[in-house]
Amino acid sequence: MKTTSFFGRTLALAAIVLLGATISCEEDNAVLQEEAADITEDVITDYFFEDADDIINLVLLAYDRPDTGDTTSIPRTIVMADPRLTCNEVVVTITMDEESSSETPKGRIVINFGEAGCTDASNNVRKGKLIVDFTGRRFLPGSTIVTSFDKYTINDIKLEGVRTLTNISTSNLDFPRFGVELESGKITWPDGTEAMRTHCFIREWIRAANPLNDAVVVDRCTGANVAALGINRRGRAYTMLILEQLMYKRGCPIAVKGVKQFVDVATGKVIMVDYGDGNCDSVITVSVDGYSRSVNVGRRG
Repeated sequence: MKTTSFFGRTLALAAIVLLGATISCEEDNAVLQEEAADITEDVITDYFFEDADDIINLVLLAYDRPDTGDTTSIPRTIVMADPRLTCNEVVVTITMDEESSSETPKGRIVINFGEAGCTDASNNVRKGKLIVDFTGRRFLPGSTIVTSFDKYTINDIKLEGVRTLTNISTSNLDFPRFGVELESGKITWPDGTEAMRTHCFIREWIRAANPLNDAVVVDRCTGANVAALGINRRGRAYTMLILEQLMYKRGCPIAVKGVKQFVDVATGKVIMVDYGDGNCDSVITVSVDGYSRSVNVGRRG
């Protein structure tokens, strides 16, 4: 069966926010320019962590088969076909824990992009290592995947933190549901500016008969007051709440539906972000104090 990467096709579109959003607006909408910049920063922060998850997911799908029965603790390497992992410099190493069993596999995966890095088809360059500790089979309830970052960068933007995915499905017959928690998240840009964040999401994979029609819906964790909080590159503390579930579709550069609410902690300013009604485009609507503008997140460079 051919595995299609959910995020692999769209990483190039995410790279645009490194240079800023391409925004079409009237002069009187200039008041929202700063808010729009903050929102696109949130897009890139979410996307880079999601991209790392997607790479890890593909490695686990390639390795975690019922017929594997692999419990040996001897490290071994595997070859991946995903274009983000096909460089000669990339080495994927799997080491099973001594306590691993065929029923409950346990081990560590190291995805090493090397110091020189690996350039994918969209000219994104990854360097450093993704370190993954896993327990249980990916799509069985109770399994966990804990990811840390060792000098890991995309286009010289450094990611840090600990990201934990827990399968919270009630059975393996349901659509897979995962709790996604990021602790001590940090992104450092080449100019030395930093953004800090933590978040807690619930992610549900909606499978379709045709994998091209798969979707992912995202909401905040049950009982959580906010979905995310942090400090952006300009030193402003914020909180983020998902008011309406976000929906992502394969091949679309951003969420196609859903509403987020951002609050500036210092000023109390509320920024609303509406992703639309399901169209696969790059347009969001940003609203502040009764003013709204459409932001077209397009390609630049």
